[in-house]
Amino acid sequence: MRSTLSRRSFLAASAGLVAAPRFLRARNANEKLNIAVLGVANRGAANLAGVSHENVVALCDVDPDNAKKAREQFPKAAYFTDYRKLFDTAHKTFDAVVVSTPDHTHAHPACVAMTLGKHVYCEKPLAETVNEVRAMRALAAKHKVVTQMGTQIHAENNYRRVVEIVRAGLLGDIKKVAVWNSSKPVGGKKLTSKPSAKFDLDVWLGPTDTAFFEVENNKSSWNFAWPHFHWRWWWEFGGGTLADLGCHYIDLPYWALGLTSPTSVRAEGKKTYAGDNTTPDVMRVEMTFPKTKDRGEVELSWDHGVSGPPDGSGIKGFNSGVLFVGTKAMLVADYGKYQILPEAAARDFKAPEASIPKSLGHHKEWTEAIKGNGTALCNFAYAGLLTEAVLLGNVAYRTGADITWDHQKGTTGSAKADAFLSRAFRKGWELPT
Repeated sequence: MRSTLSRRSFLAASAGLVAAPRFLRARNANEKLNIAVLGVANRGAANLAGVSHENVVALCDVDPDNAKKAREQFPKAAYFTDYRKLFDTAHKTFDAVVVSTPDHTHAHPACVAMTLGKHVYCEKPLAETVNEVRAMRALAAKHKVVTQMGTQIHAENNYRRVVEIVRAGLLGDIKKVAVWNSSKPVGGKKLTSKPSAKFDLDVWLGPTDTAFFEVENNKSSWNFAWPHFHWRWWWEFGGGTLADLGCHYIDLPYWALGLTSPTSVRAEGKKTYAGDNTTPDVMRVEMTFPKTKDRGEVELSWDHGVSGPPDGSGIKGFNSGVLFVGTKAMLVADYGKYQILPEAAARDFKAPEASIPKSLGHHKEWTEAIKGNGTALCNFAYAGLLTEAVLLGNVAYRTGADITWDHQKGTTGSAKADAFLSRAFRKGWELPT
């Protein structure tokens, strides 16, 4: 396989030998960072807008057609279709990297960036597999770079108020949290038509084996409709609805209750939609989080493909949401609102004074933290544990059996389940260490 990241440069990055200053141009907290953005359309366009207050010096997208708008917006930025070439030839020109590629190509560019001393903002979920997440957390700590996962709702005021209510003990002891989401996949076919000749499919595939596309007579064909979003409904590229939205919704109880790693996970589900996709459209996951000095054991459930909490409680106005069940009261929340239940508890409820400061904005938290101003709250140390738990739900589902989890050892104790903690990498796309 052709590689534009030279062997010398890649090995130097892998060994951590490429020194880089905290940020290249800025000499004080008021100067702007130089940023490279990988993936610049759709979700990438939103992230590009989020860092546009800094200097955007490089753009990368495998699809030149999708990149047109971004290139017009930042005409002075260098443009690449292969991020390996960007790292190989232009890494001295930028301080930080935004990764907005599909899940299966989160870990590789993020890890290369961190070994080059670059600060990283990466879309959720942090990576395709549990072991990739663990590698990203380790590299962020090793190279002392500033990181942020793209769980943008974390910066909104509603989540902050809910966290304050839970932490104030106004709901009592919370032993159960139910999370649900009504989203469902869009069925599709992986083999229909060839994409534009401009589309760099080799780079888009990244670590994934090209055998995914092989058909009769050793010929390949491609469905150009799904590379920009619907890839997430195949295990080779994404983790279905759970990986797509779990990090957003489960983030709220993670933050409010100080959750870390589950000790046991069970999952069941089914695929009922048309298409040759492989991820389930209806799924339930149950996780147990051990007690700490601050709270008791917590049972957390996740359901997707449903329009309300699975207990049939009749909660209205929350097609997707999070329900905290406390000994004094309950609280249901989504991205923008919350409600105290039952009505008797709501009548007497008085919210605590705000104690969590208003966010500068999810992207600006990260850029300011790079300059030494404050902290990026969804840094990889926090976001890695959240993502790990979310992905363990998929591990349990694909294993077809309940699993236990030893976070320190990074194992379920089952060879069958542990096989889903990682994946094979196409030659030349292995993660640097």
